Formats: sequence, structure tokens, C-alpha cells
Amino acid sequence: MRVAVVGAGPAGALAAARLAGDGAQVAIFDASHPREKPCGGGVTARALRLLPAAPVDDPLPARMVDRCRFDSGAGEAVEVELARPVAVASRRALDAWLLRRAVAAGAVHVAERVVCVEPSGRVRTSARDERFDLIVGADGAGSLVRRTMLAPTPPARLMMAAGWFAPGESGMVVRFAPDLEGYLWLFPRPGHVGVGICAPLGRVPTRRMLVRLASEVARAFPALADDEAPRYAHTIPSPSTDPRSLLEVAGERWALIGDAAALADPITGEGIHSALRSAEVLADTMREDGSPRRYPERALETFGRDLVRAATLRARFYAPGFARRMVRFAARSRAVRAVLADLVLGEQGYGDLRRRLLGAAPRFAVEYALSAGRPL
Repeated sequence: MRVAVVGAGPAGALAAARLAGDGAQVAIFDASHPREKPCGGGVTARALRLLPAAPVDDPLPARMVDRCRFDSGAGEAVEVELARPVAVASRRALDAWLLRRAVAAGAVHVAERVVCVEPSGRVRTSARDERFDLIVGADGAGSLVRRTMLAPTPPARLMMAAGWFAPGESGMVVRFAPDLEGYLWLFPRPGHVGVGICAPLGRVPTRRMLVRLASEVARAFPALADDEAPRYAHTIPSPSTDPRSLLEVAGERWALIGDAAALADPITGEGIHSALRSAEVLADTMREDGSPRRYPERALETFGRDLVRAATLRARFYAPGFARRMVRFAARSRAVRAVLADLVLGEQGYGDLRRRLLGAAPRFAVEYALSAGRPL
């Protein structure tokens, strides 16, 4: 089987590695390497488990972070220790590392930009015109493959992220911004810090988001304020509250994975885990069936329903007062801090979040009562 993977980010590179390892002839098209991608670069514990094994002479190029500070945006803050570290990486380094794993597995990297795809399996660049048995769209939020085979992700399912990269050091910080229905972040990468902000597309103009971010960083983290640093902005696509938004991502000879399939977490915007998981599910489906037909259904059942649940909870999560209460309670209760830590690690799903919080309620009540006399 001849497979064209369009895009060599985490989803595309892992899909190429897995498909090539199963015997397919894989060409992975991406003319953009080496390049940086404007995002936090956080790789959660569950995403780390999906990565290929790192060779001794080519370790994962990431910084391991074992704690995160949550800030309500209204004065309350709590530092949460993580049971397992989160990896934070420059996407330039991480994506190049994953591409090397794909090439080592037998995929061929074609450093050319795809300009046309067709349902028949045709792939055209400025230098070649070929047909493949399967086209895998892993070409990001503005996916050419998605636009051709399906339709662009609707604006209502997009978040906007913006920020800059600052030299220096910082811990991992998440500051909620309920008025924007989003949050600000500091992610310590190797050699620099990712400084960013995100909110639903159209909620507020990107320029105002950047002004807000610059103001808060200058006030709370002045060492990371940099008026001269180039600003970035990009969209993050997520599923809707309707499971059918995940069942449309494949056809007879094509399939979408990662951001092209709009698989980022609707609450956090985290997308690397879903990118890797979708690549894994597609590769398993192709190995077992030789066809992508069952891939959307399997993606929905294995990890997609939790994303749909997140879409239904998003408005409640960013409702006025929720973040403030959550941070305040976490500062008083080890049980609530454990839930927050597992959310960061990706270990706590949204489907059973309510049940876990209810189960922790008795312990929380005791801890909160015992700490009521202590200052935060």
C-alpha cells in the first residue's frame, strides 16, 4: 500500500512511522522543516506514553517540569506538584525528532509543499504528480486535505492562541482569564519560555489579546516582557458537542488526524495527545482492515467521547467564579490539588470528572475545615 502523509507534525510523523513499520510505502510531505510552531509545547504524561522509544544517541529534546502554578486571575494561586513530569519542548526540536523516527521506520520525507489532493488519491506538488492508496491529512488547522475532502473547521470550533517566546527562565504557570473564556500561560522550554494566551476565536480581537498578555506579563513577570519579540498567532480546532463532528474525518481513500481532524481539547486547547492518539488509531485500523472506514468510529470510542464531553463543559468551566473557587479550594485541599494535577497530566478524563469530585467531597470538607484558620 502506498500512503501519502501530508504534514510532518506529531500526528503525521507518528502515523508515518507506524504505517511504515507495518509495511506500507509511506511518503511524508512537508516543506516547512525545520520550523517552530507557535504553541506552548507541553507534552502530557499520557502523550509521552505514545511517543516512539528514544534512541540512546537521540534523546527526546524536552524539559521535564514537575509542578504547575495555577492562578485564578483574581488574586488566588496554588502550586500543584505533579506525580509524573510534563515534557515541554520547542516544536522545532520535537517535530524534527519525530520526523527522524518516521524516517528511521522507513518513511520517505519529501520536502515539497502539496498544492492539490483529490479523493482518487492524487497528490500534486510543484515537482511531482502521483497517486496513492491513502492520503492522510496531518496538515494542521488550515488543512488543505480537510478543505478538499470535507470542509474547513467551522469558526465556532476554533480557539485563537497568541504570544511570543522569551529568553530566560520560569516555572510553569497557568493564569485563568474567565472574562476571555480562556487563560494565559508560561511554559518553560529548553532555552526559553513560551508566553501565551488563548480564547475562543472572535471572543476578542487578537490584537487585544496580545495587549492583555503584555500588560499582565509586564506586571507579574517583568523579566519575560519583550516588546521586540516577534508575536505569533494561530488557531486551535476542536470537536463540537455533537459526536458526528468526529465521525466525518475519513472517506474511502483519505483520513484526517491531529489538528486537521479538529481534535484539540475544547477546554485546554491541548492537542499533542489527540494528535498522537489519532495517528495510532488510524495506523491500527489500517493494519487490521486495510481501509480507513472504521477509523472515525474507533477514534470516537477510544478517546473522542471525552473531547465531546469537554465541549459540553467548556462554558461552565470558564463561567465567572469557577476558576476562582477551584484555585481557592485547591489551596486548601490535597484532594482537589490531586484532581488539578491529573488534569494537567491528562490522566483525568472529563467523563468521570464529576464523579471523582463528588467522591473527593468528604475528604475535601475535612481538609478545608482544618485549613480554614490558616492564611492562603
